[in-house]
Formats: sequence, structure tokens, C-alpha cells
Amino acid sequence: MTTRNKMISGLALSTLLATGLFAGNEQMKRDGNSSCMMKKGSMDKGGKHGERSVIGIFKRLNLTPEQDAQIEKIVLENRANMESFDDAFTKDGFDKAKYIKIMNEKRDNMLKSNAEILEKSYAILTPKQKEQLKVLMDLRKEKMDKKL
Repeated sequence: MTTRNKMISGLALSTLLATGLFAGNEQMKRDGNSSCMMKKGSMDKGGKHGERSVIGIFKRLNLTPEQDAQIEKIVLENRANMESFDDAFTKDGFDKAKYIKIMNEKRDNMLKSNAEILEKSYAILTPKQKEQLKVLMDLRKEKMDKKL
């Protein structure tokens, strides 16, 4: 099989897969399937970040536009510093060792990065918002404990 045929086959397969996923999502919407994360509101309640992340909970604190912009900037700055696993791919192949190295570094740095995001974001909250955050986090914990 030539490179051109491989590319065409890959494109056709990815198009077919994307179409199937889109159709499946539409079916879930139609059936009212509550197992869909979007249907449950897990992602939409907290904006882009979702309710499950602490940053998603920050979005429920009636932030001022300035605070919202500052938090987005903090998140984007931290995300920009992360190396992408795409660097393991070249036009000629895939570097397995580089991929493993990058993914290990990402895992190791994720905790530090998230802690830094939270620290900086928490610092811009008002005392009232900090109290609200604690209440929301306690409610989230209760909700999660009930699911278990």
C-alpha cells in the first residue's frame, strides 16, 4: 500500500469515526440519556473547565469580568508551559521514547501546575468569594460521597 493510499484510508476512517460519534451524540440527546456528561451538566456548569475541577467551581462564584479574565490568563499561561506529546511525531515517524518521556514529565508536572493555578486564582478572590468557594467544595464533596 502506497503512502497516498494509506493517507486516503486514514482520512476515510477518521471521517467515518467522526460521523459515527456525532450520530451517537445526537441519539443520546434525542433519547434523553442521562449518562451523557453534557446532559448531566458536568461540563457546562463550570464553563470550559467543568464542575469537577476546582477552577470550574471558581466560575460559579459570580466573578467580576476582571477576575474571570485573570483566572483565564493564569490557566492559559500554565497550559502554555506544558510540552505537547505532538513533539514525539515527525513527518518521518514516531519517537516512542520521546513520547514516554514527555508523558512522564506531564504527569509529574501536572500536580505542581494545578497547585500553582489554584494558588494564584485563590489569591484574587474576595473574602466572601473564598467562603462561597469552601461551601461549594463541601457540597461537591457531599454529592460525590453520595455517588459512592
